Amino acid sequence: MKRPSLAVSLVTYTYNDHALAAGLLAEAGSWRGLPRECVVVDDGSAVPFAAPDTVPAPRVLRLSPNQGPARAKAAGMGACGSRFVLSLDADIRLPSDWLVRCLPEAARPEVGIVATPIVNDAGEGLLADYQKLRYSLANGFSGEAQVAPAGVWLMRREVWQRHGFHDYAGRLHEDVHFSRTLRAAGLSLRILPGPPARQIRRLSRTTMARRGWTWQGPEFLEAAKANPIDPANALLVAVGRRMERHRAVNPAFLYYDCLYLAHALVEILARAGYSNAAAALPAALAGALPEPLAGAYLLADLARLGHETASFAGAGQAAPLVAALAQALASLLPPDAPAALAAAVPELAAEDVREDWDFSFYDALPSAAK
Repeated sequence: MKRPSLAVSLVTYTYNDHALAAGLLAEAGSWRGLPRECVVVDDGSAVPFAAPDTVPAPRVLRLSPNQGPARAKAAGMGACGSRFVLSLDADIRLPSDWLVRCLPEAARPEVGIVATPIVNDAGEGLLADYQKLRYSLANGFSGEAQVAPAGVWLMRREVWQRHGFHDYAGRLHEDVHFSRTLRAAGLSLRILPGPPARQIRRLSRTTMARRGWTWQGPEFLEAAKANPIDPANALLVAVGRRMERHRAVNPAFLYYDCLYLAHALVEILARAGYSNAAAALPAALAGALPEPLAGAYLLADLARLGHETASFAGAGQAAPLVAALAQALASLLPPDAPAALAAAVPELAAEDVREDWDFSFYDALPSAAK
């Protein structure tokens, strides 16, 4: 049966991850309703994106140098010519009936954006399971949303023309900005029930930690300019609660929570200008873990995240602060922490020999503390 051609422009974005974008375009050819137009924004990739032989033939817009996700989305959606715009990150995959199922809702005049939950589906293993738990968006939710995550947006083109973030100066957080704009204009953000979208990008554990802190860290870092103690304490409380929730699913998730916390604490000290303490903290936190191999992995991962390391003696006058933060981490660990961390170690070793991690623009970002 011939599938209908819909008045929809599909727009996606690539930055050194061309295989993901090409895979999305290929999959779109199997949807029950086919987009009438495809636009690909190449946001300053080292090697320009070569459009694959798919139908409809993609139109490629190249930005140079790299502008960041917000500007790439503004350029791409602004270039769309169909009645509806479907904006998808390159690592998103949709059920074949997704577009025909969601399009009627997007046509309603009171609706600004239509989306569905996004489930992280990065394969198998401990890290993939953790990412599915931690980074799936709106999983199990449907109804009116405060924020429509930027990975999946379906809207009428007129919504973008009237309310788009053409002048937004930030590189990130465009979904928060755009959602606020649409809600202020009286338009709803609808998360529909039914099969979710999938996010398939394979992120290493260090990229995952950097991603999480990029999104969650700005308020902590701003507060750290005045005094690092309060934001550090707030972070410890928040991650402690996270550890409790994650332990109920899989105790071995503990290592990833410790990595995120350690990365964030070092960033907070660096932003506060405590450079000696920031350099001494990785070794102190690694030493606080009751499983020595896990501590060695933590120290190596923090080095991969760009944190220089020094001995505890190098902390100087900040030594009490470094010791207190290490003790605070130790106090958060559950009674079964030695066994939980030991269970994670073989998974960490397997991750380190993998070579199939996808590129992420988070890896190209400077430290948030600078």
